Amino acid sequence: GYFYDYYFSRFGRRGLDDNNLRLLSIVHPVPRATAISQTSATIGTFYVNAFYAGSGIMVYGEGLPSNVTLGGQRWNYLAGALDVVAHELTHGVTDYTSSLEYRFESGALNESFSDMMGTAVAFYYQQPGSGSLKADYLLGEDVVTPGGIRSMENPAIFGQPDHYSRLQVLPIARDNGGVHINSGIPNHVYYLAIEGGTNRTSGLSVQGVGQANREQIEKVMYRAFTQLMPSNASFAVARAVTIQAAIDLYGAGSAATRAVTQAWTAVGVN
Repeated sequence: GYFYDYYFSRFGRRGLDDNNLRLLSIVHPVPRATAISQTSATIGTFYVNAFYAGSGIMVYGEGLPSNVTLGGQRWNYLAGALDVVAHELTHGVTDYTSSLEYRFESGALNESFSDMMGTAVAFYYQQPGSGSLKADYLLGEDVVTPGGIRSMENPAIFGQPDHYSRLQVLPIARDNGGVHINSGIPNHVYYLAIEGGTNRTSGLSVQGVGQANREQIEKVMYRAFTQLMPSNASFAVARAVTIQAAIDLYGAGSAATRAVTQAWTAVGVN
């Protein structure tokens, strides 16, 4: 409901297909207590994962027993995080719009757009800050503790690149060519375009639009990813498309256009 109302209030969109497609969310797909006896593939799919299964169907992982950790983190029910829910549902929006191919750079853009909108929904409903039920630039931090699973502010915390020179070129068999890993680059663009700051790799600074104007960047990214983005988009194409979206919405000399342009340059995508 929060996801639906955000998309309608912010963009006038009516659900995943803009025609009120029925949503089916599957929770508790497996018993949590049996996690330790499952294969790694089952754990990775139904316990410490959530995914969009197509046709409006979402599946949210069960998490792990309270006395079990993975990589030093505890995993609670994945459906319990607003940004996770909005992330997965946004894959559905992408499915019905740009249909970004889920591999290599276009797949990383697919993942990044879901992170952008997951974060946007959190900021729409929650107060900025750190801690439980606060809006921030971490993904999944309310259910994967401590820390979450990705950071848009500093992707390197979770082993993601923050600059194109650090793009991880992987075979398709590994994370579909690095779709979750390399999403850190466009994720950092989103953070910098709003908050401003300096990219840690390039040392280049960005003048963001500021927290009070985050709606501008949300609308730029929405327009770019749902109306202008080709399905096989590279990061370079995404740069051009998001800049064009900013120009379309706010003008060539606007703060939003400047922020998006500077942000892509700062992460090495030209």
